[in-house]
Amino acid sequence: MPKTNLRLYWSALFVSLLALGGCAKDNASAPALTESGQHPANWVVAHRAAYQASPSSCGQCHGGPGFDTSPAVSGGIAQVSCFSTSFGALTCHAGGHAPRLAPHPVPFTDPAQHGPLAKQDLTFCQTCHAAQTGPGTNPRFNLPIGSLTTGCEGSGCHLPNMAHPTPWQQGAVANTKGHASAGNLANACTLCHGVALAGGVGPACSSCHTSLTAGAVPVLGACVSCHSAPPSGSSFPNVAGAHLAHNALAEVANVCSTCHNGGGSGTASHGSGTVTLAVLATYNANGGTATYIPASGTCASVSCHGGIQTPNWQSGQIDVATQCTSCHTAGTSQGVPQNNSYFSGLHDFHLSPQQVGLLCTDCHDAAILTAPTTPGHFSGLKTAAFELAPSATIRSVVNYNAVQHTCSPQNNGTNFSFTACHATRTWQ
Repeated sequence: MPKTNLRLYWSALFVSLLALGGCAKDNASAPALTESGQHPANWVVAHRAAYQASPSSCGQCHGGPGFDTSPAVSGGIAQVSCFSTSFGALTCHAGGHAPRLAPHPVPFTDPAQHGPLAKQDLTFCQTCHAAQTGPGTNPRFNLPIGSLTTGCEGSGCHLPNMAHPTPWQQGAVANTKGHASAGNLANACTLCHGVALAGGVGPACSSCHTSLTAGAVPVLGACVSCHSAPPSGSSFPNVAGAHLAHNALAEVANVCSTCHNGGGSGTASHGSGTVTLAVLATYNANGGTATYIPASGTCASVSCHGGIQTPNWQSGQIDVATQCTSCHTAGTSQGVPQNNSYFSGLHDFHLSPQQVGLLCTDCHDAAILTAPTTPGHFSGLKTAAFELAPSATIRSVVNYNAVQHTCSPQNNGTNFSFTACHATRTWQ
């Protein structure tokens, strides 16, 4: 055999043996190499997806059957260790940890993608992206990883020494830049704000949540971080006013948006230092929009009050048992001028001081009007109808016949505010 052919023969045989004893047979699933036995030029980026697809394929050339639990190795027959923190001029594998499957898609820098997950539990991100520090010390999210050569802090969203975007104080809805809907507060917030949330590198939560119990986590919607539920004090923001009386109403109880529409717990303006006073349109009076009047501290055109301007929120009050005309006015027909206007029969004759001069409670039972029953006097505040029929509130001594619409008052000198009375008469 000529020397030239012999040389080619031995070269081919050597390559075949190398392939059999190296990567070719055992690692048939490894990504294709170039003619020089190297990965493609963009492999620093492309290898992430290849590793995600088949983690074990890398170990057959780079040393070790797996990387999640393997100790540091020399790099196998490729002489390139995947446990290195650098390769040439590149920085990789922060902290020298083993390559591992990322618990999320890569790349993951888009805030719309990683933001909700990070907000759900910041400690989840800390595992790979931040120094492992204790409560109050602030984990620096500056570990180089992937395309983030300076970590999350170099992303333009996370400033140095910031574990989250700024501003962070406000934000009502998930995926927005605000802490109100953040999750795992008991662990995530303590990283910067201290083990008892009393302050660390970040301020104490009580600096904003002024009524927050030491060590407690603010609870979204609970309305107890800055004021009672309902507010019960004398100074802002825990001002009692008429909160208690309104919160006793079935349809209003704990529904802050009834009067603070757009500014209740969980909204962007909540906690801003300015109270949002906007009544739901459901409670607009006939012919008017429910409005708060700061100068007098009263409300106007509210259906619950029959469109009549209310007493002062702080100092005023209404005795439901005796001050019926504080909310009810005489009408001419159903819903005119207000849904709660009285208009039937001989109301005008009986109530007029120039005629009989009765009080509303002479015929209507104050005990029924003030009882917390359903349906009751204050049920159906959102509707135009009377859930409790007015005739159901008439006192027994009136002897009202709901079928014949007649009255036979039994006056013994004390049953009514007047002494004269009449026999059976038709109300209509």
